[in-house]
Amino acid sequence: MSQQRRRVGALGERLAVATLRRHGLEIVARNVAVDRGELDILARDHGRQIVVEVRTITGSGEPSSAFDREKAAQVARLARRVGAHRVDLLAIHLAPDGAEIRWVRRAA
Repeated sequence: MSQQRRRVGALGERLAVATLRRHGLEIVARNVAVDRGELDILARDHGRQIVVEVRTITGSGEPSSAFDREKAAQVARLARRVGAHRVDLLAIHLAPDGAEIRWVRRAA
């Protein structure tokens, strides 16, 4: 993975954490290794553990398009391993004038 891509991903995760906290969620852990995969964010929403997948892009396109059926199934499988109640998606589009953040609850 390129350095630029890592920076974009890290920025997206920081924005995601800030968004979740602003909405009252507690961040439990980030970048959690499970089996051969990784969960971006573990959080608690009203006492229930959830997984939040973060997809961040710059330029044109739709960040949620990278969360296809196969990726959703993988994240859901890993989420079950950690006892998560649901999987949400935070799709973040970074632009020169700011970030657009779309939160999809129960995305997988």
